[in-house]
Amino acid sequence: MDKEHVSFLALCDLRGVGFETLRKISSERIKYSSFFDLEERSELAKIASLQTSFAKIFEHLSTRTACSDAFDEGRRKLDYFERRGVSLIFRTDERYPKRLLDLYDPPHWIFVEGHVEALRGKAVAAIGSRKVSPNGKWLATYFGYCLKELNVVTVSGLAEGIDQIVHRASLAAGLPTIAVLGTGILLNYPKGSESLRQEIIDGGGCIVTEYLPNDSFSARNFVRRNRIQAALGHVVYPIEWGVKSGTAHTVKFASDLSRPIVYVRTPMQAELDWIPSDLQRNCIRVTLPREHDRFVQFINNGLTSEPDQKVLF
Repeated sequence: MDKEHVSFLALCDLRGVGFETLRKISSERIKYSSFFDLEERSELAKIASLQTSFAKIFEHLSTRTACSDAFDEGRRKLDYFERRGVSLIFRTDERYPKRLLDLYDPPHWIFVEGHVEALRGKAVAAIGSRKVSPNGKWLATYFGYCLKELNVVTVSGLAEGIDQIVHRASLAAGLPTIAVLGTGILLNYPKGSESLRQEIIDGGGCIVTEYLPNDSFSARNFVRRNRIQAALGHVVYPIEWGVKSGTAHTVKFASDLSRPIVYVRTPMQAELDWIPSDLQRNCIRVTLPREHDRFVQFINNGLTSEPDQKVLF
């Protein structure tokens, strides 16, 4: 077992040591295992700023026995994750999804439950509202019917509404789907999604999060989660959303990353001229099903384009 993985999980379990503390350790390029070596920890404690930032860690790991006990707990947690099929992947790991490195603040680590290889496939991030209108449901379902033709992995957020329609459509098409969480990997959120999570894993997909195993949900967590959805997709497909919605954050991240974006409507919906001008770079606006060929062609072109390359159709 890798010492850094065990040390990271041991630190996760220390009371008062949370996501931001561990992120700072990573940003400072400090090894997690340094806190379990009395000599190395003593050197860290000499730096005033680190003494303040990591006061809780120094407090918990003040003796050799405390270090040993905490490290043993980290080893037990890693054993449990391995039995459950959860991988802890650091940014330096060759399995780390390269598309996440396009972000200005890539996650320092991700937890992946299920098939890590799904993260290497060509993907469309398809997201949208929890409260689905008949038009939104139709557009999400229509996309599902196109999946066999597109032969792509889908990325969504496991939320009720559009996200779950997308995940289930992938499963029905026999294609992997990726659920990106705004909570820790051990939380079943949203409530009642446990069976869908297992279906996603059984179908060759995976569950992904950067949050610590028991981290709960918050509005801020979901906004940060959305950047991962945008980055994992070669193309981003917002199905039903508004300029002040959670999905709008994903769209903004996608635009900043120069991901091709597909804006859609049905003939019964208003024109898409309400979309802000700063979100209209490298995008297409289509009406379905009338412009099906244009829709599919743009996505296929986006799946093979390089970042910052304009997608032609």
